[in-house]
Amino acid sequence: MTKVALCACPDYDAANVASAVDRAVTLCGGMEQFVRPGQRVLLKPNMLSAAPLEQRVTTDPAVVRAVGKLVLKAGGRIIIGDSPAIDRVSRISRVNGMKAVAAELGADLIEFCRPILARTPQGSIYHALELEDTALTADVVINLPKLKTHCMMLLTMGVKNLFGTVVGPRKSQWHMHAGTNRILFADLLLDICRTVKPALTILDAVWGMQGRGPNNGTPCHLGFLAASCDPLAMDLALAPLLGAHPASFPLYSAAVRRGLAKSHGSDTQMVGDDPNGLIPKDFQLPVLESAMQVPVFLSGLIRRHLTSRPVQDPVLCQGCGKCAAVCPPGSLRLLETRRAVIDHLTCIRCYCCQEVCPANAIHFKTGALVGIVDRLRAIMPY
Repeated sequence: MTKVALCACPDYDAANVASAVDRAVTLCGGMEQFVRPGQRVLLKPNMLSAAPLEQRVTTDPAVVRAVGKLVLKAGGRIIIGDSPAIDRVSRISRVNGMKAVAAELGADLIEFCRPILARTPQGSIYHALELEDTALTADVVINLPKLKTHCMMLLTMGVKNLFGTVVGPRKSQWHMHAGTNRILFADLLLDICRTVKPALTILDAVWGMQGRGPNNGTPCHLGFLAASCDPLAMDLALAPLLGAHPASFPLYSAAVRRGLAKSHGSDTQMVGDDPNGLIPKDFQLPVLESAMQVPVFLSGLIRRHLTSRPVQDPVLCQGCGKCAAVCPPGSLRLLETRRAVIDHLTCIRCYCCQEVCPANAIHFKTGALVGIVDRLRAIMPY
């Protein structure tokens, strides 16, 4: 049975974070179980964008520092890396303080830019994936996600964070291939996770994000860290505690269908602090994606009319053009007047435009099916 450690951590004070990280890792067996002297250890935080720390978009550098110090104590050599969806690692690390932490730890700070083809484990949906070389050749990968909501996948935690090992524009290619179906995209995330095989996952949930995450949600104080050697087990154990019904969490549906999970939380043992005293009961999941997946037997045209579609608020728009640059099918154009023209017939509903918008200027018009299912869920108990 896989252990999922839950440890209270009230804030990002260095001493508090170091104590909580040390306790969580100890409950998982201790850093010496995962790192041996001389090994190259990749720390993979969430570095989505160059947002100020108080927006809670990225993994807090205090967590990276505390984990890094344990790695150094165990004799490891540290690399910190990611492939952000927005901005560059060099800019993000200056804004959120990760550059200073890397210097303090004597770590290499890199942007993933070297994709190599890797065979996936037996039982995968995809037989091979192009992923960052460092994530595949490092002796140890330690996954450091941020707990946030996600308008497409409901929640982003341990498994979703490893999508950052897909390099640069290949993210858009995968959204085109798998982003039209949440379960199919969850299958991709599971295959990436099983290929990268992180030795340890430590979740930053001191402050998280609720609402319309992962970039434009509302900061939410949660006050804990979680750790496990199995990111899928951790995600499935935490999701219901955050109010996510199993049927609404694509990762759960995909994992159960593939035999990677038996039932929600049944393969895990929660250790450490009592979650009932830590996790708030009013955590706000995304309204948009609370609906079930539209049946795949419906034509693409019908699915697009039934599901929610992105719309622009031109008043909030800053005219940066990131939404148009990231759109996988090229369905969005930004005019010089800052008005977005969106072709909803070719839009694949991947919600990348909303994810990357730094001004929260992309909203959604609720589709018919989403509205009906949301109203039913409002009156029916789980």
